[in-house]
Amino acid sequence: MKFLSTTLFLLGIMSQPILAEFSFTSTAEHNGVPVPQSEINIQPFESGTLGRIRSRTGDDSGPKIGTTTLRRVKRTNPTANSNNWCGSVRTTTSSNQIKLIHGTFQHPTCTQRPGVTQYPQAAAAWIGIDGDSWTSALLQAGTVCKINNSTGIVENEVWWQWVPSGSYTITNVPVFAGDWIDITINTTSSTAANIKIVNTNRGYTHTINASTGATLARVDADWVVERPYYGTTLAGFAQFTQVWFQNAYATLTSGTSLGITGAKQYQIPGGCASTEFDNSKLYAAVAP
Repeated sequence: MKFLSTTLFLLGIMSQPILAEFSFTSTAEHNGVPVPQSEINIQPFESGTLGRIRSRTGDDSGPKIGTTTLRRVKRTNPTANSNNWCGSVRTTTSSNQIKLIHGTFQHPTCTQRPGVTQYPQAAAAWIGIDGDSWTSALLQAGTVCKINNSTGIVENEVWWQWVPSGSYTITNVPVFAGDWIDITINTTSSTAANIKIVNTNRGYTHTINASTGATLARVDADWVVERPYYGTTLAGFAQFTQVWFQNAYATLTSGTSLGITGAKQYQIPGGCASTEFDNSKLYAAVAP
């Protein structure tokens, strides 16, 4: 799952290969008005890896999260450790696949993590399909905050990716700390999908129609805060304000739906803790 290293800008409605066989088109609106194609700007993400397939640890039992400060008592979802994923993964069967996944989250305020001198420091929030029990492909979209050095200046970006192809930054959709991001990924087959990303605070909507992507099993529904990779090395994990995922659900080919209840809650030991709040909400917070 490496980013493409080229710095080529891709403008307008695009039908652009990422790898040899992958292509997509892209459109955008601002406050309901179509954005001129000359102003739609998507570029390959800088060299590195964002949204990597979940890295497994030797221990999948995972420590339990401490008591939540919210009024609702923490649910008893199964927990597991990961090197880079913090959030909920709900898995279904290959006979009743995920057709659509949805989630709304608030892009966090990110700061340098005390005592960490490794740069860049970053945190990515996203929703996606596969990448956990099915590791050959992962389709995802979200935001990332990145701190390049000790100056503490934060870069905030919207991005999407169909792993193992490279990821893309959507530079014409601005995102700031506190903005609410609404994302829907609707698959039309195991190799084609529509991705809709909305910054509800700024009035921007970006839609991607992707085809001939790597084959999805469509069995994992993911709502994740991630410690991303850059190159082959995990970035320093930036300090971030609590990320709430709301209206979290996945629709199956049978017409039924899945929520957070019963999902596996991945934790990054010493970095991030994830907890279910109810069937449509979860939150990820810096681990105590």
